[in-house]
Amino acid sequence: MTRYYIRRLLAERAESLGLTVSSTEDHSQAFADQLARLESLAATKLAEIDLIVRMHQTLSRNGQTYNRYLANLEQKLFAIMGLGGQVCEELTEITLPQLEETKGTAAKVLTLAEVLEHFNKVGDIAQKYLGKMIVANYWRGTRPCSSWFADFTVTNEGRVVYQSYQSTHDVFLSEEQLEHLQSWLEAFIRQCQRVLPQFTKQLQKAGVRETVLA
Repeated sequence: MTRYYIRRLLAERAESLGLTVSSTEDHSQAFADQLARLESLAATKLAEIDLIVRMHQTLSRNGQTYNRYLANLEQKLFAIMGLGGQVCEELTEITLPQLEETKGTAAKVLTLAEVLEHFNKVGDIAQKYLGKMIVANYWRGTRPCSSWFADFTVTNEGRVVYQSYQSTHDVFLSEEQLEHLQSWLEAFIRQCQRVLPQFTKQLQKAGVRETVLA
């Protein structure tokens, strides 16, 4: 997710960063060198980049309200990647409490931890009737074919987990990512209903929603 987001920012800011892309050159290849630098960064820098991307992603949902902060975040990000100059001092004004406040002014922002908790609540109910092995196979069989799901795995216990150095509590999901996750959940529920026609009623009885959105 972080690399995809950075690639998009590079494409949008290519001219201001002095990155030239010929008409016959693929953007992915053109930015490969810049993205490759991420692999050589220390873990502390990678964590900082993840935080910047998360903050940028959340603030960008508020229209032009936080344009100044977004510009500072981008300047900080590009500086870490060796593409910018000095980091603007105003970046220090953006704190996590301020980031939390922005959630109240826009659509609710869900973390990956919250969504996975919901996934596994649904899975727990299915296990009561189908067992761990079948539930695990259903999760695996319904997972969308998207590169973003490469870090997701299903344990033999039927649990959906995210394997990454980044905490799921720090991964704030975009609308597109939520849609992908919702598609996975819906496909899993449909699969369960083929064997358990009353499965959705069992979810409702347990107070578990069929959607990842509140």
